[in-house]
Amino acid sequence: MKIKKFRDLSIIELDKKKEIVIACDSSGAIGNKEKDIVKVPPEIVGYFGAHVALSEIIAYGAHPIAIVNTLSVEMNNTGKKILEGIKKAVKPLKLDMDKIITGSTEENFPVIQTGMGITVIGIKKRNINFLTVSGDIALVIGIPKVGKEVVGNKDILTISELLKLRNLNFIHEILPVGSKGLLYEANEIAKTENLNFILSKNIVLDVYKSAGPATCAIVTLERNNYEKIKEIIDIPVNLIGEYI
Repeated sequence: MKIKKFRDLSIIELDKKKEIVIACDSSGAIGNKEKDIVKVPPEIVGYFGAHVALSEIIAYGAHPIAIVNTLSVEMNNTGKKILEGIKKAVKPLKLDMDKIITGSTEENFPVIQTGMGITVIGIKKRNINFLTVSGDIALVIGIPKVGKEVVGNKDILTISELLKLRNLNFIHEILPVGSKGLLYEANEIAKTENLNFILSKNIVLDVYKSAGPATCAIVTLERNNYEKIKEIIDIPVNLIGEYI
């Protein structure tokens, strides 16, 4: 059994046909408790925590089989509300939530600040690979948002849109963007594939801004499919560069 890292993912090769893919995310001081710094409902915390880890699994081409939440809050009632948010994120996958979602809460001590971790485990066929090649363009699907900007924003990536992207056979790589920004992630793709990334001129997006809980993703594809993807996706699509 071989274990390797690929960007933020841990991958365990089960056999010649399948591999286990593991993604995780965490948050602290975000919620509605006394000492929370960013005040949002617990459902939002659960939703975006699950969204980040699910996005990484789906983008890689894996199918989620288990979702583990480690909640540093009491079950009643903050934990229950966080779980409602997690289930909302998972809903587009049409999975049996009672079987695949498990976790733990803090029942020994009173909690005055929200904290949570989440791990998503997926299965992927090893003969399916998504590679960026020279000549591909890089598009950003969604808009980088962070903090309170994500609440109620309709221009951000959803699991439904991500599933739509992953099912398009002309999409090569998908890489969810987090706190390090668009340019960092675009260069990560270049590094992995031994290519150079050329940033486009007159970009309307801030390529350095944090995308918080994966509010957007970079996708790579052949240039002749650019207009096609804009007709399919219902959130903003922006060209930011190409690979050579």
